[in-house]
Amino acid sequence: MLKFEKGAAFPLPHQKEEGVTFSIEPYTMFLIYRFKRPTQQEIQAFATAAPQFGVTVLRNTMFILSHFSPLGWMDTPYSAQLSSSKKSFPDLQQGQGYSIDAFLVDCETNTLVEHRLLRLDTLSSERMKRLVLADQERTDFTIDGFNQAVQDVYRNYSTRDLLKVAEFQTKLR
Repeated sequence: MLKFEKGAAFPLPHQKEEGVTFSIEPYTMFLIYRFKRPTQQEIQAFATAAPQFGVTVLRNTMFILSHFSPLGWMDTPYSAQLSSSKKSFPDLQQGQGYSIDAFLVDCETNTLVEHRLLRLDTLSSERMKRLVLADQERTDFTIDGFNQAVQDVYRNYSTRDLLKVAEFQTKLR
């Protein structure tokens, strides 16, 4: 079992590069922001801002979009095909939603700076489920094709452009 404790070492593999990663685990989704020596303003924004979340699909590739104001919108590519585990989602009743564990990590020291448990609304959760399960069932997936699609999208679309064509965009609770 992993232990996530603010001020302690982040228990997932250390990545020294700044950026955002997204994954879906058995009971939650992980949204990990890695900043080198995050400033007090960045920490405060991550800890208290009303976060937003969205998903765009281009060239059969999902792009996870997230925002903690006043930090800018961030994006990261995602594919369920990159994980060896099958993704499954519990059925939801109205008013329920899937959770997202959001982490701010100092990638220089691999220290967990901030952690928030967030939740998608019911409609966005159902959309997320549909997109991930469709991605998981693709039979034409290759890692080279994924990498090429990511490069093509980043060459032709800014994060703002990705937002304009999002499958959905929502505020997280």
